[in-house]
Amino acid sequence: MTELNVTETSGTAPVLNGDTAVVDVADGRKLTLTYPGPLAQYELVLAIGNEAAENTRFVNMCLPLIYLSAIDETPVHLPTTLLQVKALIGRLGHKGLAALTKGIKLFDDKEDREAAKK
Repeated sequence: MTELNVTETSGTAPVLNGDTAVVDVADGRKLTLTYPGPLAQYELVLAIGNEAAENTRFVNMCLPLIYLSAIDETPVHLPTTLLQVKALIGRLGHKGLAALTKGIKLFDDKEDREAAKK
C-alpha cells in the first residue's frame, strides 16, 4: 500500500504561545492548535467506532485532529462520529493536514526541550 506524505513549505513560521499554536496553511487559512487534554484521544477513538479503531494506521492518521481548536478563528470541536472525522479531514485537505502536522511538531519540540532541562 502506498503511504501519503504531505509537506507544506509556504507561509510564516508557526507561533507557539503556552498551550496554543497558530499555523498558517498554504491556502491562506490559519489553524489554531491547543494542546489536548488527557481524554481527547480516547474520545476520538470512541468517535471513530470499534471497527475503525482496530485499524492502527487509521487511528494514527486521525489523532492529530485532537489538537485542532479553530480554523480561521472559528472554533472546531472534536468530532463525535466517524462521519464527522472524515468531514473534518476533508475540510482540512492536504494543505491543512500538513500545517496541522507542522503545528503539532511545535508541541513535541517544546516537550523535548523541557525534558532536556531536567
